[in-house]
Amino acid sequence: MTSQPPGYPYPQWPQPPRRNVGAIVALAIAGALVVAGVSVGVTLAVTADDGTTKAAPATTSRTRPTTSKSPTPVIPVNPRQNVEVKIGETIGFGSHPGQPEVAFTLTKVTVGGRCTEPYAQKAENGRFIFLDMTVTTSSSMSGDFAPSLLNPNNFSIIGPDGVTETGGSLSSAPAIGCLSRGKLFPLALSPGQNYVGTVVLDSRNTTGSLVLAPYGLDGFNGWEWNLGEHA
Repeated sequence: MTSQPPGYPYPQWPQPPRRNVGAIVALAIAGALVVAGVSVGVTLAVTADDGTTKAAPATTSRTRPTTSKSPTPVIPVNPRQNVEVKIGETIGFGSHPGQPEVAFTLTKVTVGGRCTEPYAQKAENGRFIFLDMTVTTSSSMSGDFAPSLLNPNNFSIIGPDGVTETGGSLSSAPAIGCLSRGKLFPLALSPGQNYVGTVVLDSRNTTGSLVLAPYGLDGFNGWEWNLGEHA
Protein backbone atom coordinates (compact mmCIF):
# COMPACT_ATOMS: atom_id res chain seq x y z
CA MET A 1 0.00 0.00 0.00
CA THR A 2 1.85 5.49 -3.65
CA SER A 3 1.52 9.08 -4.21
CA GLN A 4 1.85 10.70 -7.60
CA PRO A 5 4.40 13.47 -8.20
CA PRO A 6 2.99 16.91 -9.01
CA GLY A 7 2.34 17.58 -12.70
CA TYR A 8 3.70 20.33 -14.86
CA PRO A 9 1.79 23.03 -16.81
CA TYR A 10 0.62 21.74 -20.17
CA PRO A 11 2.32 23.40 -23.19
CA GLN A 12 0.21 25.56 -25.51
CA TRP A 13 0.19 23.64 -28.76
CA PRO A 14 -0.52 25.43 -32.11
CA GLN A 15 -4.18 25.22 -33.11
CA PRO A 16 -4.84 22.79 -36.02
CA PRO A 17 -6.46 24.15 -39.24
CA ARG A 18 -10.23 24.31 -39.18
CA ARG A 19 -11.89 21.19 -40.52
CA ASN A 20 -15.38 20.30 -41.60
CA VAL A 21 -17.43 19.33 -38.55
CA GLY A 22 -19.32 16.63 -40.43
CA ALA A 23 -16.14 14.72 -41.23
CA ILE A 24 -14.89 15.00 -37.68
CA VAL A 25 -18.15 13.72 -36.19
CA ALA A 26 -18.31 10.80 -38.63
CA LEU A 27 -14.75 9.77 -37.91
CA ALA A 28 -15.30 10.15 -34.20
CA ILE A 29 -18.26 7.75 -34.41
CA ALA A 30 -16.15 5.26 -36.31
CA GLY A 31 -13.36 5.58 -33.78
CA ALA A 32 -15.77 5.02 -30.92
CA LEU A 33 -17.04 1.83 -32.53
CA VAL A 34 -13.51 0.54 -32.99
CA VAL A 35 -12.56 1.32 -29.42
CA ALA A 36 -15.68 -0.41 -28.19
CA GLY A 37 -14.53 -3.55 -29.99
CA VAL A 38 -17.22 -3.40 -32.73
CA SER A 39 -16.23 -4.27 -36.27
CA VAL A 40 -16.80 -1.21 -38.43
CA GLY A 41 -18.13 -2.25 -41.85
CA VAL A 42 -20.16 0.80 -42.79
CA THR A 43 -19.54 3.34 -45.49
CA LEU A 44 -18.87 6.78 -44.10
CA ALA A 45 -19.99 9.85 -46.00
CA VAL A 46 -17.23 12.41 -45.63
CA THR A 47 -17.95 15.97 -46.68
CA ALA A 48 -14.88 17.73 -48.11
CA ASP A 49 -14.09 21.44 -47.77
CA ASP A 50 -15.33 22.16 -51.32
CA GLY A 51 -18.80 20.84 -50.54
CA THR A 52 -18.48 17.57 -52.49
CA THR A 53 -19.24 14.30 -50.82
CA LYS A 54 -17.03 11.25 -51.09
CA ALA A 55 -17.68 7.78 -49.81
CA ALA A 56 -14.92 6.60 -47.59
CA PRO A 57 -13.97 2.94 -48.08
CA ALA A 58 -15.47 0.45 -45.68
CA THR A 59 -13.06 -0.67 -43.00
CA THR A 60 -13.01 -3.43 -40.50
CA SER A 61 -11.08 -3.56 -37.28
CA ARG A 62 -10.51 -6.01 -34.49
CA THR A 63 -9.30 -5.11 -31.08
CA ARG A 64 -7.09 -7.34 -29.01
CA PRO A 65 -8.70 -8.67 -25.87
CA THR A 66 -7.50 -6.86 -22.78
CA THR A 67 -6.82 -8.52 -19.50
CA SER A 68 -6.46 -6.70 -16.23
CA LYS A 69 -4.41 -8.08 -13.40
CA SER A 70 -4.86 -6.97 -9.84
CA PRO A 71 -1.60 -5.67 -8.40
CA THR A 72 0.08 -8.00 -5.96
CA PRO A 73 -0.50 -6.63 -2.47
CA VAL A 74 2.66 -5.32 -0.85
CA ILE A 75 3.23 -6.44 2.71
CA PRO A 76 4.49 -3.53 4.85
CA VAL A 77 7.68 -4.58 6.63
CA ASN A 78 10.27 -2.88 8.80
CA PRO A 79 14.01 -2.72 7.98
CA ARG A 80 14.39 -6.25 9.35
CA GLN A 81 11.75 -7.43 6.82
CA ASN A 82 9.34 -8.25 9.66
CA VAL A 83 5.67 -7.33 9.88
CA GLU A 84 5.15 -5.25 13.04
CA VAL A 85 2.10 -6.22 15.08
CA LYS A 86 0.75 -5.25 18.49
CA ILE A 87 0.15 -7.49 21.46
CA GLY A 88 -3.50 -8.53 21.28
CA GLU A 89 -3.65 -8.21 17.48
CA THR A 90 -4.78 -11.32 15.60
CA ILE A 91 -2.64 -12.55 12.72
CA GLY A 92 -4.09 -14.69 9.95
CA PHE A 93 -2.13 -16.35 7.18
CA GLY A 94 -2.32 -19.26 4.76
CA SER A 95 -1.36 -20.61 1.36
CA HIS A 96 -3.70 -18.28 -0.58
CA PRO A 97 -4.27 -14.52 -0.10
CA GLY A 98 -7.48 -13.71 1.72
CA GLN A 99 -7.94 -17.31 2.89
CA PRO A 100 -6.29 -17.66 6.31
CA GLU A 101 -5.68 -21.21 7.44
CA VAL A 102 -4.19 -20.26 10.79
CA ALA A 103 -5.12 -17.30 13.01
CA PHE A 104 -3.15 -16.65 16.19
CA THR A 105 -2.90 -13.93 18.82
CA LEU A 106 -0.24 -13.06 21.34
CA THR A 107 -2.66 -12.07 24.11
CA LYS A 108 -0.26 -11.36 26.97
CA VAL A 109 3.44 -11.09 27.78
CA THR A 110 4.73 -11.69 31.31
CA VAL A 111 8.35 -10.77 31.95
CA GLY A 112 9.73 -12.56 35.02
CA GLY A 113 7.14 -15.33 34.95
CA ARG A 114 7.18 -17.88 37.80
CA CYS A 115 7.42 -21.58 37.16
CA THR A 116 4.85 -23.96 38.63
CA GLU A 117 6.53 -27.34 38.25
CA PRO A 118 7.94 -28.82 41.49
CA TYR A 119 11.36 -29.55 39.95
CA ALA A 120 11.63 -26.34 37.94
CA GLN A 121 15.07 -24.77 37.65
CA LYS A 122 16.16 -21.15 37.64
CA ALA A 123 16.45 -19.35 34.35
CA GLU A 124 19.83 -19.77 32.70
CA ASN A 125 19.84 -16.41 30.90
CA GLY A 126 18.22 -14.15 33.47
CA ARG A 127 14.42 -14.50 33.59
CA PHE A 128 11.51 -16.33 32.06
CA ILE A 129 9.19 -14.62 29.60
CA PHE A 130 5.71 -16.12 29.28
CA LEU A 131 3.89 -15.66 25.97
CA ASP A 132 0.17 -16.43 26.25
CA MET A 133 -1.11 -17.48 22.83
CA THR A 134 -4.43 -18.42 21.23
CA VAL A 135 -4.59 -20.20 17.87
CA THR A 136 -7.48 -21.17 15.58
CA THR A 137 -6.93 -23.46 12.59
CA SER A 138 -9.30 -23.87 9.65
CA SER A 139 -10.72 -27.25 8.67
CA SER A 140 -8.77 -27.01 5.39
CA MET A 141 -5.44 -26.10 6.99
CA SER A 142 -2.48 -27.30 4.99
CA GLY A 143 -0.08 -29.74 6.58
CA ASP A 144 2.68 -27.18 6.02
CA PHE A 145 1.42 -25.20 9.00
CA ALA A 146 0.87 -28.14 11.34
CA PRO A 147 4.32 -28.76 12.79
CA SER A 148 6.16 -26.38 15.07
CA LEU A 149 4.53 -23.05 14.17
CA LEU A 150 4.97 -21.73 17.72
CA ASN A 151 8.01 -23.78 18.61
CA PRO A 152 10.24 -21.74 20.96
CA ASN A 153 13.08 -22.26 18.49
CA ASN A 154 11.21 -20.06 15.99
CA PHE A 155 11.34 -17.07 18.36
CA SER A 156 14.12 -14.56 18.88
CA ILE A 157 14.51 -11.44 21.00
CA ILE A 158 16.41 -8.36 19.87
CA GLY A 159 17.59 -6.53 22.97
CA PRO A 160 17.87 -2.76 23.40
CA ASP A 161 21.60 -3.13 22.67
CA GLY A 162 20.79 -4.61 19.25
CA VAL A 163 22.05 -8.10 20.15
CA THR A 164 19.77 -10.95 19.08
CA GLU A 165 18.99 -13.93 21.29
CA THR A 166 18.07 -16.88 19.09
CA GLY A 167 15.66 -19.70 19.75
CA GLY A 168 18.41 -22.13 20.69
CA SER A 169 19.25 -19.97 23.70
CA LEU A 170 15.70 -18.93 24.55
CA SER A 171 14.40 -22.53 24.65
CA SER A 172 16.69 -23.65 27.45
CA ALA A 173 16.07 -26.78 29.52
CA PRO A 174 14.75 -24.71 32.47
CA ALA A 175 12.27 -22.99 30.12
CA ILE A 176 11.00 -26.34 28.84
CA GLY A 177 10.49 -27.67 32.38
CA CYS A 178 8.98 -24.47 33.81
CA LEU A 179 5.25 -25.19 33.28
CA SER A 180 3.17 -28.34 33.08
CA ARG A 181 2.47 -29.86 29.69
CA GLY A 182 -1.15 -28.85 30.00
CA LYS A 183 -0.16 -25.17 30.16
CA LEU A 184 2.59 -25.23 27.55
CA PHE A 185 1.53 -24.49 23.99
CA PRO A 186 1.50 -27.67 21.83
CA LEU A 187 4.16 -27.98 19.16
CA ALA A 188 1.91 -29.61 16.52
CA LEU A 189 -1.41 -28.21 15.22
CA SER A 190 -4.38 -30.02 13.71
CA PRO A 191 -7.07 -28.71 11.32
CA GLY A 192 -10.30 -27.26 12.71
CA GLN A 193 -9.02 -26.72 16.26
CA ASN A 194 -8.76 -23.97 18.90
CA TYR A 195 -5.69 -23.84 21.11
CA VAL A 196 -4.73 -21.87 24.23
CA GLY A 197 -1.33 -22.14 25.86
CA THR A 198 1.90 -20.49 26.94
CA VAL A 199 5.30 -20.38 25.27
CA VAL A 200 8.14 -20.00 27.79
CA LEU A 201 11.37 -18.25 26.80
CA ASP A 202 14.55 -17.89 28.85
CA SER A 203 15.97 -14.42 28.16
CA ARG A 204 18.45 -11.90 29.50
CA ASN A 205 16.23 -9.04 28.28
CA THR A 206 13.17 -7.38 29.78
CA THR A 207 12.52 -5.07 26.82
CA GLY A 208 13.26 -5.14 23.14
CA SER A 209 11.64 -6.77 20.10
CA LEU A 210 10.12 -10.23 20.04
CA VAL A 211 10.28 -11.95 16.64
CA LEU A 212 8.49 -15.07 15.42
CA ALA A 213 9.92 -16.42 12.17
CA PRO A 214 8.66 -19.91 11.27
CA TYR A 215 9.99 -21.61 8.18
CA GLY A 216 8.28 -21.09 4.83
CA LEU A 217 6.97 -17.51 4.95
CA ASP A 218 6.80 -15.72 1.59
CA GLY A 219 7.50 -12.00 1.15
CA PHE A 220 8.67 -11.30 4.69
CA ASN A 221 10.77 -12.89 7.43
CA GLY A 222 8.36 -12.98 10.36
CA TRP A 223 6.25 -11.00 12.84
CA GLU A 224 7.62 -8.58 15.40
CA TRP A 225 6.18 -7.31 18.70
CA ASN A 226 7.45 -4.62 21.06
CA LEU A 227 8.18 -6.23 24.42
CA GLY A 228 8.07 -2.80 26.05
CA GLU A 229 4.28 -2.76 25.70
CA HIS A 230 3.83 -5.27 28.51
CA ALA A 231 7.25 -5.38 30.18
